[in-house]
Amino acid sequence: MRTLVVNAFRMAQQRTGIGRYIEFVAQQWSRMKIPFDRVVLMSPKNIEMSGFDRVTSVEVKVFGGQYPAAIWEQVCFHRAAKGAAILFCPSYICPLLHRGRMVLANHGFYEALPGEFSWFTRLRATTLQRYSAKCAERVIANSLATKADLVRFFGIPPEKIDTIYPAAHDYYFQRHDPAAIKEEVIRALGKEVPYVIFVGKLAKRRHVPNLIEAFAIVRRQHNLPHALLIVGPNTTNVPIAEIAQQHGVGDAVVYRPYAELEPLARLYAGADVYALPTIYEGISYTMFEAMASGAAVLTVKHPTLEEGAGDAALAMPTPSVEDLVEGLSTFLLDGAVRRKYAEQGRERAKRFSWEMVARETMRILDRVADKEDRNGYC
Repeated sequence: MRTLVVNAFRMAQQRTGIGRYIEFVAQQWSRMKIPFDRVVLMSPKNIEMSGFDRVTSVEVKVFGGQYPAAIWEQVCFHRAAKGAAILFCPSYICPLLHRGRMVLANHGFYEALPGEFSWFTRLRATTLQRYSAKCAERVIANSLATKADLVRFFGIPPEKIDTIYPAAHDYYFQRHDPAAIKEEVIRALGKEVPYVIFVGKLAKRRHVPNLIEAFAIVRRQHNLPHALLIVGPNTTNVPIAEIAQQHGVGDAVVYRPYAELEPLARLYAGADVYALPTIYEGISYTMFEAMASGAAVLTVKHPTLEEGAGDAALAMPTPSVEDLVEGLSTFLLDGAVRRKYAEQGRERAKRFSWEMVARETMRILDRVADKEDRNGYC
């Protein structure tokens, strides 16, 4: 039996970028004929499976939940996956002891921003990611910028790397019932008010403190009723409430650490502006979601902007408070401009689909599984 094994441990966590990536790709495989007899999602914890079809068998195998994630990934997963036709490792790292065929996905890393993580985190993550990319037969990058970084920082030959862009789930494209949007907004904000939304990890490169300050200035200068909704894990311990209070918007800035797919889609759809003041991304998954949902996108010029949003986003030169004030003012004071960017964003997002991601990924997996040449292994 020709089996494709997938490292799906990110699906067992709260599903954000990579967890959703695995989920959406596996769902698409379940709906199409593929050149494998079955797909096995391996995880240390139970995985909630919804939205899967039966055209192709997608199974879940749970084991080793008592071990730390690194031990599970390098030892338990390696042992359980023996005999598979191929391993797909969609979250940066593969089991380095594995001698079977492997394809790795890298969603962007930040060697070009040495201050983004501590030296210890960078040393550990960079070492594992570099050797994983070297051990895999093929590496899938989510943008040309990520591909360039893999070549520059990890020394991976460019001919070994395929680029496949992510997409927004179909649910984000739906036209949601205004009553459902209103209910979701009240649930998130406590009342029905217009708002700006930020979604993603509160990483340093995304300049959330600057966004809060710029929002406060625009709100005060123009006497606007808007709120700022921040959704995502606070991985850098940004003192959101303290910063908001300092700038006089303590009652207008709301933080939520997580939102499931369907509530999040309604929150995107109800927002006047989606703001992502980032200077570096592999490519922004949340930007695709916001565009598909019809939110006007405000961002900063960064390496993958053209590949993702193109000219469908309003891109400021820098993430400075002054530039963000200008961008927010442009959108919040001019409904025509806001609607123009919202419409362009929806059209741009339609160029990408998870079905395309799944088919292109499967094509690579099938090709690697059939190769006789094993020179790519470490």
